[in-house]
Amino acid sequence: MWNSFWLIVATIITIASCAPVLSSEVRRLADGNLTFQQLIQDPEAYRGKIVIVGGRILQSFTEEGQTWLEVLQQPLGWQDKPESSDISYGRFLVRFPEYKDPEIYQKDQLITVAAEITGTRQRMIDTIEYRYPVVTSREAHIWQPGEDGSPRFHFGIGIGGVIR
Repeated sequence: MWNSFWLIVATIITIASCAPVLSSEVRRLADGNLTFQQLIQDPEAYRGKIVIVGGRILQSFTEEGQTWLEVLQQPLGWQDKPESSDISYGRFLVRFPEYKDPEIYQKDQLITVAAEITGTRQRMIDTIEYRYPVVTSREAHIWQPGEDGSPRFHFGIGIGGVIR
C-alpha cells in the first residue's frame, strides 16, 4: 500500500514540475508554425495571430497607463524559456494594456510571452530607425535567476548531529 502511495506522489510531483509556464488555453490559440523570422519580415501579414515569443528585456517604459517592453528575441528552449545564447533574430515590443511595475519587468530579465500580433512601431536604436513588431500580451512569465524550467528533484537520507 505504501509503495502505491509513494508512486502516486512521485508521479504528481513529476507532472507538476514539468508544467509549462503558460496556460494550456493560450498555448492552444498560439500559432506554433509561425517563426520569429517570418514575423519580423512582415508583422502586418500576421496581425491578429497569437504567438509565443521570448527573450531578454532591454528596457521598459510607460505611455498613457500602458507598459511597454523592448525585448531582444532569443530562441525558446525547454518549457519556452529563452535560451541564453548569441542567437537573436531581432527585437520586438510587448505592450501591456495596464501598468506593470518596472522593478519586476526590468532590464536583462528573461521573459516568455504569449501575445497577439498588433502591428509595427518605428523607434530609434542609436542612429538607425528600427521597425519593431508589436505584440500585445495575453500572458507573460518572467524567469527568476536560477529558474531553468527543468524539473527539480532531491532525494536523500539525512543524518544530522553536532560533533563537539
